[in-house]
Amino acid sequence: MKSKLRLRRFWIGFLAVCFYLLMFFLVNQFLATSQREQLQHFGNEYQQEVDTADHSQTFARWRKNFQIHSIDLPVEGSTELARVAKNVVNHNLINSNDPFTRVQYQGRSNWLYLVTDANNNRQAILVQPVSTIQHDYLRTWMVFTIIYLLIVSLLSLLLFRSSQKRQQKIKQLTANLKTIEENQEQEPVILTPDDPLFDLASQVNRLGQSMSDQFADAKLQKQSLRSLIENLPLGVMLLDESGQVEMANHALGEILDTHVWPDHLANYMDYVKTYALSRMIEHALRNPTKHTHRRRDIQLVGDEGRFVAADVISLVSQVGTEQKQKVLVMLYDLTEIKQNERMQLDFVTNASHELRTPVTSIAGFAETLLDGAKDDPEKSTEFLKIIRDQAQHLEALIHDILLLSKADQDRPLKWEPVDVGQVVNEEVQVLHQPIKDHQLHVSVVTDQYQQPTLTDQVKIRQIIRNLLTNAVSYNHPDGKIIVQLQTTADSLVMNVQDTGDGLTTEDQARVFERFYRTDHSHQHDQGGTGLGLAIVANLVDQLGGKVSVKSQLGVGSIFTVELPLNVEK
Repeated sequence: MKSKLRLRRFWIGFLAVCFYLLMFFLVNQFLATSQREQLQHFGNEYQQEVDTADHSQTFARWRKNFQIHSIDLPVEGSTELARVAKNVVNHNLINSNDPFTRVQYQGRSNWLYLVTDANNNRQAILVQPVSTIQHDYLRTWMVFTIIYLLIVSLLSLLLFRSSQKRQQKIKQLTANLKTIEENQEQEPVILTPDDPLFDLASQVNRLGQSMSDQFADAKLQKQSLRSLIENLPLGVMLLDESGQVEMANHALGEILDTHVWPDHLANYMDYVKTYALSRMIEHALRNPTKHTHRRRDIQLVGDEGRFVAADVISLVSQVGTEQKQKVLVMLYDLTEIKQNERMQLDFVTNASHELRTPVTSIAGFAETLLDGAKDDPEKSTEFLKIIRDQAQHLEALIHDILLLSKADQDRPLKWEPVDVGQVVNEEVQVLHQPIKDHQLHVSVVTDQYQQPTLTDQVKIRQIIRNLLTNAVSYNHPDGKIIVQLQTTADSLVMNVQDTGDGLTTEDQARVFERFYRTDHSHQHDQGGTGLGLAIVANLVDQLGGKVSVKSQLGVGSIFTVELPLNVEK
């Protein structure tokens, strides 16, 4: 661009010099022609003046103002000018056909012009130095040169400034294009419609606005995508071909039990500590030109021992002539599913064990009776009582299993106003005989309870029944049971306190598990199924509440149920 500009300036300067030299040549030609025409004019005047009385004064004025001398022919006199004129005439250097000639006289070049009348009666030679008219020419030429130089300088300055402005505009347009490429805010170039760069500037401005809108849309889409991925329940991590993490969401950090840096470039090894998952990612990175998808269930390394379904997908895209690879890692947390599967398996195992015990007892004592024990009235009565007790225990176990199965089905709740204090009193009456047999003292405290409570009556009744049954079954003779109801600003709190042996810290952590019973020897004879508190925990969870226990060995236990009052129907 700069070389073209220099070449353009050179040609402009060259043309200006050529124009000046051409004018110089033309003016010289013009001066020569003008001097000859002047001599012809004086020659015509000479023909007229020689016949007048004052021609001597006219000739004197010519000599003074125009340095013109006249020599009449034939030549007379012995002056140097006369000798020059005589030589010119004698050598026929001047005649009527060619009346002009140039000679050297007194060190100067002079024009000689032959004046002849119409009849060739009178002839004369007019002599004028060539430099006579050149003095005026030089003054005129100096003025012309100065004016020409001023005009050329002014035009050059205008062209230079115009070129500077054009270069500045082009520079600004170039900078705007770079700004558009770098996705930065550009400075608009405003030109008049008659400017040669107007269309280009308008197009650049429109391009900048269009690119700005596209970048804004892309940024919004990227933010929306990032927000979507960040709120996904599964862990997502995007890697480049070198294994650097380009994006990772919060769920991935929770699953891998590590901190995720959203704006920090890290290697996937900084996050992944499990060999099986690292091997899947490394295998995908080793095949940068092949699209692959691998899925595997993996137990992660860590204290929690999480189980995840790992998907590692190699994404290959064509960018120009090169292939670019991205590796997408998705982790779906299977821990809860695995725990549920284990709980279901444990439930089946425990249920089978619990069912086998009474069935074995019934079958065993029945066979004993059939083998002859029925003939012994005392033994027969004892064995029949055992069969009856085991059958009742089996019936209670089946009932609790069915009840727990219904609770697991998470059926729709039926919300209605319930007087929980009245329900507690009714359930105490139902357990009147077991309470009497254990010689227990039951008290229901409802002075801080405001009835009614919006809840599911069937489920709240089952909760109260199981808690009371548990308190009766595992209490000491002549013990106490205190049921306290309290209504707070946003919840119903129910405490069921007994004076049994209490629970250890390990028991308190597991007492709500299915079929779990403590290791205290005397409790195994209470006929419990090990499902009552598991049913309570399940029903409380369906009502949106929580259940907890506080216990001390040798003192007793307090089971607390807290149910929210403001629930969504």
